[in-house]
Amino acid sequence: MRELHGRRILLGISGGIAAYKVGYLVRGLRKAGASVRVVMTATAMKFVGPLTFEALSENPVGTDDDFFHTGGGVSHVEIARSSDLVVIAPCTATTLARLANGLADNLLSAVVLASRAPVLLVPSMHTAMWESYAVRQNLGRLDPQRFVVMTPSAGDLASGDSGPGRFPETDEIIETAARTLGPRDLEGTTIAVTAGPTREFIDPVRLITNPSTGRMGIEIARAALRRGAVVRLVLGPTEVLPPAPIEGASLAVTRVTNCNQMLQATRTAVDGADVLVMAAAPSDQAPAAPRETKAKKEDLASSVDLVSTPDILKTLRPLLAGKFVMGFAAETGDIEASGRRKLDDKGLDLLFANPVGTDRGFGARPNEGWLIGRDAPSETVPPMAKRELADLLLDRIATALQDAKNRKA
Repeated sequence: MRELHGRRILLGISGGIAAYKVGYLVRGLRKAGASVRVVMTATAMKFVGPLTFEALSENPVGTDDDFFHTGGGVSHVEIARSSDLVVIAPCTATTLARLANGLADNLLSAVVLASRAPVLLVPSMHTAMWESYAVRQNLGRLDPQRFVVMTPSAGDLASGDSGPGRFPETDEIIETAARTLGPRDLEGTTIAVTAGPTREFIDPVRLITNPSTGRMGIEIARAALRRGAVVRLVLGPTEVLPPAPIEGASLAVTRVTNCNQMLQATRTAVDGADVLVMAAAPSDQAPAAPRETKAKKEDLASSVDLVSTPDILKTLRPLLAGKFVMGFAAETGDIEASGRRKLDDKGLDLLFANPVGTDRGFGARPNEGWLIGRDAPSETVPPMAKRELADLLLDRIATALQDAKNRKA
């Protein structure tokens, strides 16, 4: 994840039962390319020992013993200077009160005061505490220009109760951290994205579909959220999960099954949008007369009459004037030439043409191909993870949108 690659993250751990989950967060941040330095409160060390986080972060863990010491150096200032982002997870009611009131009575709170880096708070506490007047007041005292506060998840709590206050999933925290640090070059932009296959049923158990997983479109939606866009995702049937919620981001997911449903959902999604990314793989044909009941094996016909499904891009073309439209082409043979024909035929501004076949295209984690624009030579894209490709494609879209603004100015 390029927003986190090479960034220095100070991870503060305060004393809640969720401290045992933070090891997964350290590993996830490092896997995303960040270096992690951990600071623990005295109470946090009653739940998990510092040695755990020293091993996972491969850095010494800061504790209050480092703060109240007589040696040289000013530890809280040194740590503060070397941090691009402060993440406090879990953030207990006590630590929240310290931060809201400007206290500096332990190493973690002193580091936050001495740092100019943005701060991501991940509150985790019992529901009654989270909803209490005092916690509400302390949240209101935080500087919104510096502090990003994640909303706790709802569910079963350590006390046996159920409600808001759970520690969020690791992926949600990492996505929010990336959004906090990343470029906001798509802020103010609404992007509609389609992803996944469609299913055209012959009868209730038999269907026409394709191997699309929807991963490419989902990664584009996820990256666009991190970069500040309002995202409307139209998602066909897939086991790949849509983007996790990101604090402060706007995501609407519409689930569809068949091509007609995808057409109608996309029609709604593009209303007022600035960009349409058509990464879905809708079926080209559907049974002419689908059965409402399952056909017995012995009654199956040797052939099925098919009809063409709507061409979503061509059908919606009158609604796409003034919008930036990108499509995808999964091809065999002369990939580049086929892609350029599709670009012209569909009236696209940009198209990514990729080869399909054994271990390529549908279902494959990496992707490669040609990026084809209207008035520019094709660009060869080497194999890369779909997460990386999503950012590359959004770079091109962001540049095109900015160029269009400059021309109007």
